[in-house]
Amino acid sequence: MAGAGAEKEAEPRNIFLRLLIKHWTVKEIVKSPAQEEREKYLFLYWKGIPFNRWMLFASSFLIQFCCGSLYSWSNFNAPIDDLIYGTITANKAPNTFYIAVGMFGTTAMILGPWLERHGPRLGLLLGSTVFGVGQGVAALSLHKKSIVGVYIGYGVLGGFGLGLNYISPVSALQKFFPDFRGVASGFAVAGFGAGSIVWSKVYLPMINRFQLPETFAILGAVLAGTMLCCSVVMRTPPNNFTVGGLNVRGQRVAHEHEHENELELDQVRDGKESHDVEKSALPVAVAGTPIVMSLIQSLRSPDFFFMYLMFFANQIFGLVALSRLSNMAQDLFGQSKNEGANVVSINGVFNCLGRLCLPMLADLAIKTLKTNPPFARKLVFLFNLVVQVVIVAILPHLINRGNYDGFRGVMWTLTFTYGGGFGTIPCFLTDMFGPYNIGALHGMILTAWSIGGVGGGLGFTSVFDRHKPSAADAKVPGAFDKAYESNFHWILAVLVVGLAMLFFVRTDPVDRTAPGYRFSVLGKKIVHFKGARFGSDHHAVAGADAVHPQAPTSSKVDSVASPM
Repeated sequence: MAGAGAEKEAEPRNIFLRLLIKHWTVKEIVKSPAQEEREKYLFLYWKGIPFNRWMLFASSFLIQFCCGSLYSWSNFNAPIDDLIYGTITANKAPNTFYIAVGMFGTTAMILGPWLERHGPRLGLLLGSTVFGVGQGVAALSLHKKSIVGVYIGYGVLGGFGLGLNYISPVSALQKFFPDFRGVASGFAVAGFGAGSIVWSKVYLPMINRFQLPETFAILGAVLAGTMLCCSVVMRTPPNNFTVGGLNVRGQRVAHEHEHENELELDQVRDGKESHDVEKSALPVAVAGTPIVMSLIQSLRSPDFFFMYLMFFANQIFGLVALSRLSNMAQDLFGQSKNEGANVVSINGVFNCLGRLCLPMLADLAIKTLKTNPPFARKLVFLFNLVVQVVIVAILPHLINRGNYDGFRGVMWTLTFTYGGGFGTIPCFLTDMFGPYNIGALHGMILTAWSIGGVGGGLGFTSVFDRHKPSAADAKVPGAFDKAYESNFHWILAVLVVGLAMLFFVRTDPVDRTAPGYRFSVLGKKIVHFKGARFGSDHHAVAGADAVHPQAPTSSKVDSVASPM
């Protein structure tokens, strides 16, 4: 083919650059008949229990539940500083969390393409093993009173394992549930929010019962063991997988024997059918074929760039301010430590609900209102960012009036939108760029979370330290107001920029397949740069790197354009 020959001629001479391009080029996994036969069952080499895709829900929730233990790290700060330095004011243990967050996002980004090539089961095996080893290193380091060992064990190795394990089940669910992408995405990452609630109640009693090093060893065995067991369920769909008239990409397909695919879940349970409830069948493309892009085309797309900035804005306040929610309740409103802990616990519930509910609402709009899927996800983020802008703008007013009930209400609402962003971003990426890019793109966009956690956290602390009161004035009412309100100003600016970036995310297939960069509102063209330098999705509809050998390669796009 001429196109393939041109690509080969354009291949860079630099071996390092060629290796990078090879790593970031993802093709779907094509399974042998023997592998497909084995994966019809839960345990690959024992045909006792048939596999069906709904098993992935429970497994994914448990994996994310274990990963959510990361958000409960603050419970370890004082005990670790006290054990190693003899004082809880050393403030060295929190650096472990920042390292773990940095490794979490970096690992997800770098190993995302590897995950798509090797599948979620191998990803979980690697991630769980490294995490377990890291917990062991941290336990031994605590026994030797080495903070550097804790940084390496939990921060580097633990962050690596959690980052890889976080994206593995999400990648599998987005492929198995083209008919319920939002539900699958939200349910999985809701486990992360639930884990942060439960593990925060477990850590301190364990430390009191077993001491700190033993606690890390026990938690490592329990968490790593649970995730390893869940890896048994993980897999990618068979070749030509379809469900509900959709293939993995969400393309509407037709079947020769469509009624054969309409098996009910109870038929499997009753043993009337030994296969998965979603049989594979050779699809025939019909109208409504989504845009197909390679991973490199997706990364070069201006839409991914704007989505990255938008997601950074969506999570920045949640990372740098909500992590201090207990302190804010005490410093700004004079509440007790117990009340601060209660606010944080309830806050975790809203985080979990946001992750679950907002992606489901987008699915509901897609199914009932026939909304263009990417546009439905975009509306979720529009809601999130508008709500957060309003909340951050009125927070100083609530603080100055001493309105504690209003403060709690808006912070819980903000957390709901923060969690909703995490629940919606996997299905948004899948609808925009395809299911075979989700592992890599989800990992890449999580670096926005890592940058926000590390850079935003340090920035918040720097501004806070410049304006915080002296120890003598700390008990004076309103003493901390300026320290917090000064941070609200720059956070509000980030949110406004993120809202503007969301506006430029194109969900109209006509815009995305036009040469150059075209942007329309309500079907009316606003701007159109025709040069190829603007990172157009043009020629990406049937990109060679993105097309499965058995998948339809039609470049036809839905004739009904979204409003934006």
